[in-house]
Amino acid sequence: MSDTGRSGDVRLEIRIGATPETVFALLTDPIQMKSWLAELVEADSRPGGVFRISGPPGVSIEGTYLEVIPNKKVVFTWGGVEGLKPGQSTVEFLLELDGEGVLVRLRHYGLPKPTIEPHRRGWVYSGLVKLKDAAEGRTPTGLCLSDIAQQSGK
Repeated sequence: MSDTGRSGDVRLEIRIGATPETVFALLTDPIQMKSWLAELVEADSRPGGVFRISGPPGVSIEGTYLEVIPNKKVVFTWGGVEGLKPGQSTVEFLLELDGEGVLVRLRHYGLPKPTIEPHRRGWVYSGLVKLKDAAEGRTPTGLCLSDIAQQSGK
């Protein structure tokens, strides 16, 4: 995994040994999202559709899908944790064929400076690792949102 971030956003990439279709489904299908992201998922993965995940008490993230291009790109607003209002920042996943797998490029932008590092850590040590595990057929250890709750003391 590499970090290409700069001030105001988080930029990461990870190679996953799966097809773009598999990774896309893990980013857009509520049932598959539950395998790595959160206990409760509401995802109407079309532009304007609602994105809402929740887990441990007091931890929920809300947003709206902005752009969805099957097997290539998913963009949604994000907020509700680390002091962000629902929809305050934006998450973009780009999926590119890479040999026998897919290169996933993540950009999380519109983050206030104090929240950049906690979000970067969340994606590096939890989100992208769990996405990779699920896409490659392994059962992730816990859910991403549970890790976020632990880090924030909830």
